[in-house]
Amino acid sequence: MSRLSSEITQALESGSLAMPTLPDVAQNILHNSQADQLTAQSLARLVEEDPAIAANLVRISNSPLVGRPNHIADLATAIGLLGVSYCAQLALSLALKQLFHAQHKEVKQQLEQTWRHSSEQAALCMMMAKDLDASPGEAFLAGLLHQIGRLPVLRWYDQQQQPVQLDEALQQQAEVGQHLLEHWQFPVLLQSVPMIRNDLSDPVLYLDHPPEQQSQERVLDIVALASFFLEHRPVTEWPASAVLQRLDIAPDEASKAVQTWSSLAIQSKWQS
Repeated sequence: MSRLSSEITQALESGSLAMPTLPDVAQNILHNSQADQLTAQSLARLVEEDPAIAANLVRISNSPLVGRPNHIADLATAIGLLGVSYCAQLALSLALKQLFHAQHKEVKQQLEQTWRHSSEQAALCMMMAKDLDASPGEAFLAGLLHQIGRLPVLRWYDQQQQPVQLDEALQQQAEVGQHLLEHWQFPVLLQSVPMIRNDLSDPVLYLDHPPEQQSQERVLDIVALASFFLEHRPVTEWPASAVLQRLDIAPDEASKAVQTWSSLAIQSKWQS
């Protein structure tokens, strides 16, 4: 851990920098989901506590990509259509958006930019997951969390009295993001998402895990691939990597495939 990263983490742990607080609805969904106590009825009750999130889930259920011929007007029907797990992940994502605010202009602009980029990556990851044998809802949330460390880093930067280069501070977002997700008690797999690099370096080693775990780990590969595309686009040449190999994508076919998924993500209007 670098000196600056350690300093930011210590500020969070000591309380001199307030740890971003996960909204109540997100905490309750996360708790019930990990305890396998989430049902369509219980999720609807939790989401109804935040009218903005409820309205967004209904909006998403009416997306052209869902293909529902009749207009959906209520939350219970939306959850029934999209599924409990999917809606839980999307509700968590929508709740996180509430944290991306600031008073100072420079920090506010950075947070808004981070949210737009994270939303674009989340939508891309979701589209990729549909074709790559992974959970679209989990991929959406993982894509959104990839740069979550920028949130406390930017707040820390906003409080500094001595000169600090913003770019230098933001380079610490991965370790800080992992610390933040541990604090929020997100699942272990998602805690590792901020550490994924955008150079297609191997983000995870596949061991003798059961098929369910391997499916979850595919989400990490999807985030790595989406991050590489968004960082380097237009990508004219893809490196051979274990990530592409595990996702069964040939390097010479990657540009066309990811560009198609990206176009679908934009058309879906699922980005927040």
